[in-house]
Amino acid sequence: MAQEHYIPDTWKTGSDAYSTTECRMAAGLTLPGRTPLGQNATTGEFHAWDPAASDGTEVATRMTIREIDTTAGAANLQMVKSGTYNPDLVNWPVGTTDAQKLCCFVGSAISLQTPG
Repeated sequence: MAQEHYIPDTWKTGSDAYSTTECRMAAGLTLPGRTPLGQNATTGEFHAWDPAASDGTEVATRMTIREIDTTAGAANLQMVKSGTYNPDLVNWPVGTTDAQKLCCFVGSAISLQTPG
């Protein structure tokens, strides 16, 4: 008989309240869960966080809860707006530096903390 092992979820790592809010997601996106999001200052729509951008999406203020697909058009979806999370489980864009990860959610209600 196979033994079962409990593996604790280390996604939420702090005592801060977890909350979500509805966000307008731009059309044409397919993003995995736990992806940082920035808001385009012109359209108000959310896109994947892009630290090299200059259109507002360089500031991460939300994060996807689960995989999203807006290839059929823009949509209002629930996104994470606050809480403390494990930075090792965030779906960072390829090439994100350690410094960018440390600064990613500064000024928002989302915090990053390794489990401990």
